[in-house]
Amino acid sequence: MNGKKTAEDIMVPINDYVTISQKATLYEAINVLRSSFHRDGRAWYGHRSVIVLGEDGDLVGVLSLNEILKAAGLRELDNDPDFKAESWGWYYINSMRQSAKLRVKDVMRPLAVATVDARDEAGEVALALLKHKVNSLPVLKNGKLVGMVRILDIFMVIGEYFF
Repeated sequence: MNGKKTAEDIMVPINDYVTISQKATLYEAINVLRSSFHRDGRAWYGHRSVIVLGEDGDLVGVLSLNEILKAAGLRELDNDPDFKAESWGWYYINSMRQSAKLRVKDVMRPLAVATVDARDEAGEVALALLKHKVNSLPVLKNGKLVGMVRILDIFMVIGEYFF
């Protein structure tokens, strides 16, 4: 990773990412991500996360496939006899069924968790991805969202690290 490459140099511009409201259901988020995989007529083209916007249209978080899969794990609890054996387990499952569907804001990774600055060098970005154990991070320039940097973007410049 050449010290001259920055997050802005290797990021995916924000207009290439799909967005969703924090009030949307998880089901809606899944459909948005699925549709992005087939955008532009290419099979499996797309990103593994969606940008989450607040009521004012500002970035509030990121919802990745990992968060969606973790939320889907709640469904497994319904079939777990050990979990149901506990009185609070039944209460939890029933309240999940009776409440509104899970919303994006309930499972997203809040913006406050991690971001990188557009001027951060690729090496710093790689460390941030590893530190936060995520596959992508929002890139901010002057406090405004300009893109997303993914592990794949770091991988594409890693060869320069060895020359």
